[in-house]
Amino acid sequence: MRPLPRLSDDQQTVLRYTRPGQWPFLARNPVLPAAETRLLADSLGCTAADVGAAHHEQRETVRRAAAEELTDAGTRRLVEHLPLGDGDRVVAVGDSVTADRLGWFEMLSAALSLAGPIPVATENLALSGSTTADAIERFDLLEAARPTRVLLMLGTNDARSHGRRTDHTMISPDETRRNLLALLDMVRADLGAEVTVLTPPAALQGRIDRFFRELPLRWRAADIAEVADTVRRVDPDALDVHAAMAGEQLGDLLESDGIHPSVAGQRVIFRTVLRGLATQPSRTARAGGGHLS
Repeated sequence: MRPLPRLSDDQQTVLRYTRPGQWPFLARNPVLPAAETRLLADSLGCTAADVGAAHHEQRETVRRAAAEELTDAGTRRLVEHLPLGDGDRVVAVGDSVTADRLGWFEMLSAALSLAGPIPVATENLALSGSTTADAIERFDLLEAARPTRVLLMLGTNDARSHGRRTDHTMISPDETRRNLLALLDMVRADLGAEVTVLTPPAALQGRIDRFFRELPLRWRAADIAEVADTVRRVDPDALDVHAAMAGEQLGDLLESDGIHPSVAGQRVIFRTVLRGLATQPSRTARAGGGHLS
């Protein structure tokens, strides 16, 4: 294994959640991966080699986590019998929870590569900070990805509040509902793709208050829970990540900011998504051709 990158914890965190290629301008005007790496290196005051080594270690961490999950016979069976087949393209739309290079979607992609009987293309379009409104604005990028199935987890940033003496949330609950309904309609009608909706993860108020006490932004765990309720009302078949995490020892599942899932929390999300996807019909079944096995 290569030596660990010579980066601080803060630099590692930035690299974990930052995907310059998904920034709207660069997504619409792509540059070579080496240019993205140089951009990150220049921003963090390190070398391109440091960034490359960090990304390599993150990929290896995800691959090891996926391999460990697959040692469970039941998990492996779920992966092997997901309703996905040749020609499927699974695309994730979300915020930093999904953009996380140690996150659930990267783990799902690795598990499909390790155990899936048929190669399935995956693409992560998640962008840190995204709201449901941002996802609508970036719909052209989702269309360009040509998904056959979209995994949609949004809402944490809809509940984000800004200001020091004031308290203004990014998106109101009514707007979240409208935006989610619009996204579901656009994916199904315009793209002809299947869409699986996930509720946002649970949060810990004490950690949020401590971590963000000096910053003019914050979250309320109750507001995120309200967003999760909105997602459930919009789509009763949504995969309930919020409930899955709240039913565990939540302190072990979140980072120090009380918002982002830890690697252990991301594994809970991975298992929740895996179990939920396994119960859904394939494209072939919906078209009347039977379930892929």
